[in-house]
Amino acid sequence: MLRKTVFMVSFLSSVLYSDTVSFTLENDFFGSKEDNHYTNGLFLVWMQDANNSEPFDLILDDLQTNTAVSFAHQMFTPIDKEATEPIWDDLPYAGYAKFNFLLYKSAKNYFHEFGINFGAVGPITHAEQIQSFFHKVVGDGKFKGWDNQLGNRFMAGISYQFAYKTDPFDLYGYKLDAIGNIRGEVGNFYTGALTSATVRLSSFAQKSFITAGSFMVTDESDLLHIDDVDGFNWDLSFGIFANIVHNYYIVDEGIDEGYRIEPMENTIGWQAAFNLMYDSWRYTYKIKSSHVNDQRHKRWGGMTISWHF
Repeated sequence: MLRKTVFMVSFLSSVLYSDTVSFTLENDFFGSKEDNHYTNGLFLVWMQDANNSEPFDLILDDLQTNTAVSFAHQMFTPIDKEATEPIWDDLPYAGYAKFNFLLYKSAKNYFHEFGINFGAVGPITHAEQIQSFFHKVVGDGKFKGWDNQLGNRFMAGISYQFAYKTDPFDLYGYKLDAIGNIRGEVGNFYTGALTSATVRLSSFAQKSFITAGSFMVTDESDLLHIDDVDGFNWDLSFGIFANIVHNYYIVDEGIDEGYRIEPMENTIGWQAAFNLMYDSWRYTYKIKSSHVNDQRHKRWGGMTISWHF
């Protein structure tokens, strides 16, 4: 399944003439070492360089056009890894995989992002096998309750995001800018709205964007307007975010199946990121911390390798 998925995304990226690629591993081990709830994510992203051609110039034709496609695989578990029966007071086991197809219309200081995604929840995502392999590699114990995971279900959604960044301000030879965004999504996996504000200190004036207003650590828009750099460069950023949730399938379906958990209503938190760049390569480390319904706390992180070619 995973090899077929990688092949499909590779084929789609060649069709889109993509020019930037990234791979991200998200895990709660990178943020808090608490192996529970949203516990692991794998992401592949391809971003096409500017291509102002039909049919995408039919809307906002005065702006730069980029297209992107990504594949995401995520897994969710309760806290107790030893229990073989359902833990009715905790989050159910679940795997989620999706393809996200994105259209960007942008200028120097802002972008519009239009997205459509398709995916699935359930054993078809092979979350149990992937987590077992990962835990075997790192020497951690195996979660034993995957027989209770949520069943197979098709997922789909549409999304929109707008972000704006200031011109860089010179600060003792370094560059300081600020980025704000709003994002909304409607779908049977997740429906909600997010907003964030981020400040970034860089060793040079950057054209790219970075936001804290993505539901996970990874955001495909991080690859927009990326340029090669001369030698080593870096940036540090810190952002705060707020998210209002209408529906979230992992939680809502668990409640329907008898789990005694609260519906997800909102999350608030912060994100810190570090970028190290060398020529056409980038290494990114992010930590995200959130409070769900102003109660349950969760912290996780992600490491990304990007290549602009």
